Formats: sequence, structure tokens, C-alpha cells
Amino acid sequence: PRWMPRLFRKDTRASAARIRALITDLTRERMAQINAGSAPDDLATKIMTQADPETGERFDTEEMVDQVAIFFLAGHETSASALAWALYLMATHPEWQERLAEEAQALETCDFAVMSKLKLSRDVFRETLRLYPPVPMMVRENSCPERFRDRDVKKGAQLVLSPWHLHRHERLWDNPDGFDPTRWQTENGKQCQREAFIPFSAGPRVCTGAGFAMVEGPLILSRILRDFRVTAQPNRVPVPVAHLTVRSDKGIWLALSRR
Repeated sequence: PRWMPRLFRKDTRASAARIRALITDLTRERMAQINAGSAPDDLATKIMTQADPETGERFDTEEMVDQVAIFFLAGHETSASALAWALYLMATHPEWQERLAEEAQALETCDFAVMSKLKLSRDVFRETLRLYPPVPMMVRENSCPERFRDRDVKKGAQLVLSPWHLHRHERLWDNPDGFDPTRWQTENGKQCQREAFIPFSAGPRVCTGAGFAMVEGPLILSRILRDFRVTAQPNRVPVPVAHLTVRSDKGIWLALSRR
């Protein structure tokens, strides 16, 4: 049964070992470049050279491999989840699917250079993140004593935040459970985007890939819909469940056909 604990499959363990070996080799190569003074000035170099403000220590190889593995997982799994739900919403809202296809087809190219022109795609992807935030909940540690709703919250207490519930709160959003990409151009939508929209978290701990995700997601969505039409399968309605990310219990089944 699905609920029964089980050992990882042999091929899964082998794949994980190959991925970790690859990351380890890349990390050692970058450390050698840093020591030689020839490393590029990118995020990896910044992380590897940044010292802990309290201890002065830096990441060793194993710790850096763990960090890269987290980026590897977070950058792939969350984007894949959001894009899958975006395609499902397009399949169930064909009028919006056609509008995005027309927007993409009106451009000579569909790459990073035209992101500012993919306004509809960006609003659709943002609405997808509102309805199906890839990370349904997150935990933060209270840094100082606070008073919240007549309750004392001690320093060090763990607080659970739920983007899923916040994004569908009826006291905050107009038509909270409805799919409406035009909401982002309304006063309510603009206010909620500032105060109640946290698919990437917020503040100092905000997702480092948030900006890239808001480029990657709309662009891939546009490129797919430019050339293909997606159709939902009536007998396979996805039911969202919270795992590491918000997934469908039995996958998201769609039919693709060329335009």
C-alpha cells in the first residue's frame, strides 16, 4: 500500500549518487578556481566565499554540496509544479489559452528579450501561483518576543505560514477561489499582491530564484501555447495534495495537439 514505509529503489539511489557526485566535482572545481583567483563572480562564488558573521567559518565541500542540492531540487520541483498547474488551468479555461497563444504568436521571437510584452502570460502564471502555490506551507522562527492576536509569541517559537490559505482568504481577495488573471490589474489585486501574496515567501528569507521563476514560468508557458493546444481529460480531474510541493494525487493528465 502507498502508506507503507519502503526502501528507496536501487535505481533511485544510483541516480541520487550520480547527481551528488556531479555536484561534488563541480563544487571542488569551483573551490579550486576561487583559490586560484579565477572564479566567476556569480551566486555560487558568493555563497562559497561568504563567511559566517558569528564564527567566521565558510562552507566546506560537503556543506556546499548540500546547498547546491537544495537549489537543484528547489529550482526544478517548484517550477515544474507551477507550470503543470498553469497548463491545467489553460486547458480548463480555453478562452485564456487562446489569448496567451495569440500574444505569443504576435511576437517575432519568444525569448527573454520579449518578457515585458508577455503581460497576459505573466498574469496567468501569477494567478496560478496564487491558486496553487508550489510550497503550500513554510516555517519561520520568531526572532524576538511578539504579541499576536492577544497571544504572546516567545522568541524562538516556530510559526507556520500557509500561502495556500492566505492566497484564498475570503476576507482579503475578491473571488478567492476563482481563476481570474485580470485581478492583478485591480486595486484589490494590487493591494493583495503587496500584502497577501507570498508564493516565494518574503523578506530576508525570500526565495533567491523568485525573479528567475517569474521569467521562466511565463516564457515557457507562452512557448508551449504558441505551438500547442492543451485539452483537459474529463475522467482525470486532478486533486491537489500537499507533498514537498502541491501536486495532483494521480498526476495532471492533458492532451496536446499542434496548432
